Amino acid sequence: MAFLIGALAAAIAMLVWHRRRTSAMRAQWLAESSRAQQALDATVKQLAAARDAATEAREKAEAASKAKSMFLANMSHELRTPLNAIIGYSEMLQEDAADMTPGEIAADLKKVTGAGKHLLSLINDVLDFSKIEAGRMELVLEPVDVAALTRDVEGTASPVVKKQGNQFVVEIAGDAGTMHADAAKIRQVLLNLLSNAGKFTTNGTVTLRVSRTDREGEDWIALAVEDTGVGMSREQFGRLFQAFAQADATTHREHGGTGLGLALCRRFCLMMGGDIEVESKAGSGSVFTVMLPARGPESDSIDAAAGDEVDDAQPISFHTRMFQIPTVNGMVPRPSTDSNA
Repeated sequence: MAFLIGALAAAIAMLVWHRRRTSAMRAQWLAESSRAQQALDATVKQLAAARDAATEAREKAEAASKAKSMFLANMSHELRTPLNAIIGYSEMLQEDAADMTPGEIAADLKKVTGAGKHLLSLINDVLDFSKIEAGRMELVLEPVDVAALTRDVEGTASPVVKKQGNQFVVEIAGDAGTMHADAAKIRQVLLNLLSNAGKFTTNGTVTLRVSRTDREGEDWIALAVEDTGVGMSREQFGRLFQAFAQADATTHREHGGTGLGLALCRRFCLMMGGDIEVESKAGSGSVFTVMLPARGPESDSIDAAAGDEVDDAQPISFHTRMFQIPTVNGMVPRPSTDSNA
């Protein structure tokens, strides 16, 4: 009897041991299965992320290729226009010089010069952007009298801004002072922004406003170009600073240009340690504000503006506000001509 009880106890103990062992093995299997599933999930996520990144890269490459193809097509037209003018007026002068008065010759020579300057500006845009992309653009940093620079820009830009019946207002803060920057590049940026404002504004107001402001304890110079023109839609805003692109196809047809102007402006600002802020109301004007550090750029600013380091899909580093103006009975209100609009 004792033998049977002992055998039964041993059997029960063995059964309990096997159950515990089976339970432990099952727990180990479940843990390994869970780890394997987590590893599989992580791999699937990585593959999905890689697929999404590849898709995004392909789409960006296709968009860039399309934009550059459009740019080359537009450039062929842009370059031919002043070239044809130069050739046409030169041939006419050669044929008719003997019968023309000095005044007529001077007028035609002025047109040849104007076409040549336009052609040079187109080529300079392409060359400047290529230099920046290659990291070969250099800055000439020096103390700059902000008020004097602004008045110089005002004198140059005034005819272009006023061409379509616009008022040109210039406001310079008394504490504008001096800054350490490349005066030629600031001048180029402001002239480009003012030219655009003049193009897209008719019988309105273009304002150049200059001030000194504080950001995180540092002095910054703000140079704002405000207009009461057509403004931008959100879709147009997304392409604003992309190289080789313009707001839309009609922009090129109506106003011409290479599509590099704003891209160059932003790259120049990045090189000088700043950026461009944009505020726009569709149908009621835009404000482009160049923000530059008064003390000058950091040593790595030039490299940061070169090549693929610049994300044109997210062009504004400081602050961006986009507004859609309200409609009244389904109609867009007429743009205000008030410079503070």
